[in-house]
Amino acid sequence: MNTTLTQDQTFSSAWLYAKGYTIAQAARRIGRSTQHVHSVLNGKRESAAVMNALQALPQRPFVPRERITTR
Repeated sequence: MNTTLTQDQTFSSAWLYAKGYTIAQAARRIGRSTQHVHSVLNGKRESAAVMNALQALPQRPFVPRERITTR
C-alpha cells in the first residue's frame, strides 16, 4: 500500500492506520505521548518534528491492539 501523500491528502489517523500503526503505537515508536500525536494529527498543535517522524515510520502490516483478558 502506498502511504506517500499527494498535495490533496493530509496526515490523519486513517493515513497512520494505512501505514500499519495506531496513534498509540506510532507515538511510542517516535517517543512522544499519544495525546501529542493525536493533537498534531487533528490540527490542534503544529509540530514539524512529529510530522517528519510519522512520515519516516516504516510501512508494516497493521496489528491491532492486543486484547487484554482477565481470568
